[in-house]
Amino acid sequence: MLLGRFLASNASGGFLSFISWISVAGVALGVVALVSVTSVINGFEGELIRSVTGLNGEVIMYTRAVPVSDPGQVIARIHDVAPEATAVTASLVAELMVSGPHGVAGGLLEGVDLSTAGSVTDVARRIVQGSMPQAPDEVVLGQSLAEKLGVAPGGEIRLVAPFAADGEPVSIARRVSGVVRLGYHEYDSKYVIGTLAGTQAFLGQEGRVTTFKLRLARDSNAAEVAQRLSDQFGYPYRAKEWARLNRNLLYATQVEKVVISVILTIIVIVAAFNVISTLLMMIHDKVREIAILKAMGFNSQRVFRLFCGLGLGIGLVGTVAGLLGGVGLNRLLERSGLLELPPEVYHLASFPVRERWDELFMIGVVAVTITLVAALYPAFKVARRMPLEGIRHD
Repeated sequence: MLLGRFLASNASGGFLSFISWISVAGVALGVVALVSVTSVINGFEGELIRSVTGLNGEVIMYTRAVPVSDPGQVIARIHDVAPEATAVTASLVAELMVSGPHGVAGGLLEGVDLSTAGSVTDVARRIVQGSMPQAPDEVVLGQSLAEKLGVAPGGEIRLVAPFAADGEPVSIARRVSGVVRLGYHEYDSKYVIGTLAGTQAFLGQEGRVTTFKLRLARDSNAAEVAQRLSDQFGYPYRAKEWARLNRNLLYATQVEKVVISVILTIIVIVAAFNVISTLLMMIHDKVREIAILKAMGFNSQRVFRLFCGLGLGIGLVGTVAGLLGGVGLNRLLERSGLLELPPEVYHLASFPVRERWDELFMIGVVAVTITLVAALYPAFKVARRMPLEGIRHD
């Protein structure tokens, strides 16, 4: 094809062909950067969402007053108000102090109903040492909290609650049955999970709960369900969807993704200037051939389309190479473990790289469009030339 011959031209000692491939490489590198960075941020966001929903379900409803004494009736009403809820579990949550062999830390004790918690949360599947508590005197610790206290499964800790049912502080020893990695440092550094009965007895709240966690049917609107529950139950209940539990962090992540994507798009724009220079050099180098084509009946519109096609060809080749290279780099990052991060700084200890096909499509469309736009000026310039200008050219 004529377009392929122009793109792979060996004129000027092969220099023009080399410059063409440099332009292709520039577009490819810009696309690789966009694909990898957006995929890393997607992985961060996805792991954060999975950590939040894995502990709290997709909607959490809690009481802002005294613990609820009739959880069964509340759960039945939740199903009436929110038929989207496929499973509901109740728990008792309280803030306390935790002491171990190596120190003391603030913690959040949650007593869970083992018969229903597994249908809503992923805590049992995130145990990294030991097992879930079975006896009332057993608890599971978040990984960071266990490391801070210097305790492992089989060890003993002491729970100190400043206020129990009678308003007096209470303290009790508990055996650590397991260590859980919830994937979110804020959770791993403070959560203590015990049985519901054991927690109720410790706090003097027999038969009472404070929190209800919901798992929703696929494609349900969590925000709409949470608002409906808040409206129907009223005070002292309040419901929140998973997105509101860490709204600021999720918003910051989305803004960061947009800003970084805009910045990295500049790389593709810079590569587009290489496309312009390549085509202008091609016009200069191929001026006689272009003039001959025009003299043979190759009109200005066809010349314009030819050079637009050259820009489009560079964009397509560079974009496809960049998309493949970006996906390949993502696989390398995932398997090499290079994305282990300081959890105290980034909240998550690690996260997968995750592509979204709609974003890859948009990156490809943007990259190809930028290179096509870059080709318009050279194409317009060469289309306006008269055939005699090129024939007289030395």
